[in-house]
Amino acid sequence: MKKIVLFMLVLALALTSQAKILMQPYLQAVTTNSVYVLVECDSKDTVRVDYGRTAAYGRTALASIVAVTNAKVPTYVHKIKLMGLKENTAYYYQARQGESHSDGFIFHTAVEAGTSFRLLWMADFRTNTSIHDKIAKLAAATYPQVALYGGDLCVNGEYTSWKKEFFRSPELDLISKVPFFNTTGNHEGEGPNTVAFLQNPESASKSQQYYSFDYGDLHVLVLNTQMDMKPGSPQYEFAKADLAAAETSWKIVAAHSHAYCAGGHGEDTSLVRMTKEIFEPNNVSMVLSGHSHFYEHNLVNGIHHMIIGSAGAPLYDPGKASYTLVAIKDYNWAVLDVKYSLLNLTVYNAKGEKLDAVTLKK
Repeated sequence: MKKIVLFMLVLALALTSQAKILMQPYLQAVTTNSVYVLVECDSKDTVRVDYGRTAAYGRTALASIVAVTNAKVPTYVHKIKLMGLKENTAYYYQARQGESHSDGFIFHTAVEAGTSFRLLWMADFRTNTSIHDKIAKLAAATYPQVALYGGDLCVNGEYTSWKKEFFRSPELDLISKVPFFNTTGNHEGEGPNTVAFLQNPESASKSQQYYSFDYGDLHVLVLNTQMDMKPGSPQYEFAKADLAAAETSWKIVAAHSHAYCAGGHGEDTSLVRMTKEIFEPNNVSMVLSGHSHFYEHNLVNGIHHMIIGSAGAPLYDPGKASYTLVAIKDYNWAVLDVKYSLLNLTVYNAKGEKLDAVTLKK
């Protein structure tokens, strides 16, 4: 009898301590031949991602990075890089840890130059989660291949804030299929949870805080406006060299804060200087930002400065400056359709109504 009781206790302990996946996987840092799959688990036990061009998978990759959150009971974000992929191709994947496994999902690798694609932009998700939920569903219905986010994913960098405000079901349903990049906002900052939950691509910056990437005919410089951007700083010098070297048809910049803004948080003098000294001489077409919670289209010296800044954050009153073309107090998000000779940005509100459109041609 004692042996039976002991066996049952050991079995119960084994079952309660079994490693498990806590949240469905999501995608980051996609290229033409690779992507990162991020999986939050309750242990450091090995995570495997099965993947392939059919639902039979056929290939398996293991986590190369394991980052820890600062949750009351720490959790572990496993970062698995899938490599050797083919450009502009659909792949099936699922994550496994022990006996626990995720559902299966499908994503597309980045397109090569000369192939058109759709990019999703959202920023400032925090606070009004019902708005975030609506926009995430609307955005998914536009079938973007890749997403670029403008920071302030949640109200602060705490674990509970990330889980309650950013990692919501509609958002997870989106980013489990659509890889996203992010520019750090002042609200989530660069704390341990930001480091754990995000994985930016490797670039010449040799930094996870600011970087660049190519997708099709688009080159994107992603800045961190929470860090030094003055001339001579590592970020300034990287931006200068990066845009000078880019050879794609289109160059854009993504930053949480904004160079030119009427109302809201106003102009960011460091970004104004960087615009004049780096963006304009290197033929940047557009700067995407958030931070001020409204929609504002500003045009300065040929560069369209787009403030698309509330996928949930409390709305501000926009202002009017000599460079302002359109200013609307409403929740907003956008899709960017890119071809070699055509760039079309369409801005929507939380009801899916079109607020504005900008078309640029080469």
